[in-house]
Amino acid sequence: MCDDESVNHLFQDPLLDAAREAAVIASHRMVAWADALSATSIGSKDGRNDLVTAADAEIEALVLHRLLLRRPQDTVVGEEGAAARSLSDHPDGAALEDILSRSAATADAPAAAAAVPELEGTFEWHVDPIDGTVNFVRGIEHFCFSVGVREQAADAASPDDGWVAGLVAAPLLDRVWFARSGSAWSASLAALTDPHTPLRELTGESAATTGRVVATGFGYAQGRRDQQLVALASVMEQFDDIRRCGSAAIDLCMAAEGRVNAYYERGLGVYDFAGGAYIAECAGRFVHRRADAFLRDDTGATIAVTEDSPAATPSPAAASSSAAAASPAAVPSPTAAASPAPELTVVADTRERFEFLLAHG
Repeated sequence: MCDDESVNHLFQDPLLDAAREAAVIASHRMVAWADALSATSIGSKDGRNDLVTAADAEIEALVLHRLLLRRPQDTVVGEEGAAARSLSDHPDGAALEDILSRSAATADAPAAAAAVPELEGTFEWHVDPIDGTVNFVRGIEHFCFSVGVREQAADAASPDDGWVAGLVAAPLLDRVWFARSGSAWSASLAALTDPHTPLRELTGESAATTGRVVATGFGYAQGRRDQQLVALASVMEQFDDIRRCGSAAIDLCMAAEGRVNAYYERGLGVYDFAGGAYIAECAGRFVHRRADAFLRDDTGATIAVTEDSPAATPSPAAASSSAAAASPAAVPSPTAAASPAPELTVVADTRERFEFLLAHG
């Protein structure tokens, strides 16, 4: 569906426009780095396959600076903990500034801006510079930039509350997904720089087939992997096929589009689900975010809780927090019998599949 007003909204909404600029920077740098990676620019967080690259740190640094430039009153939290770096300090910074300037100049500002309400309060930006780093390193197209925006005042013990915007951009898939105020869209990557690029609104419709496909991912730690493999046997009693793309953000967006019926995974960090879960929620999916994914630190920001952190044990409030959400109207909480694991993230197209995964994922 082509919706020019919505395309302009991507440029003129204060949160989406800042996210769009961050995605332009990230997408261009991911493509540039893809052919320049070497053994010296690739490292590991666990000595094996939990990879991190120089590209992750660089992109996060550039994105953090841009977001803080656009939103100085907000808090920006990145997965890698990189320090902000200005485009003016980067060899390709001038070219990126030119792209951003030219794309902003093409937007039809007056018509779209008139419909955008004033923003109140401050927000937290949760950034994953490259989600799917193993794919990125191996030349597999399923990697992306992801950002989700949450109200600063939202309770860390209620991870389903307070989300207001999300954007995921996958350059080699030529796809961007984004959501705001209860609506979600998909478009080609050109939508980041051309405000008149056609969009498709995500309405919650699933693929026209009777098959049931579930997407998931697997952790790197052996204990986590053992749990996931045991759960997989139970899950597949209710599904006909499985997909494992290697990027939680892309899997969540596939659920939002109806390409898969559901997605579940244990142990996702907030940066993994921040953008994609909100997009799926606004597309009408049932959504439960990991209940122990947040921890308040001295800055007031929400950050991911590591597996080994004592804070990974949720408080009673976190364990009993509302677990389901959909757009535009809230969906009742799942039944108590489901008893979702606090480390479980679930998205599904039907209530039946949602509650099944909460109980068996």
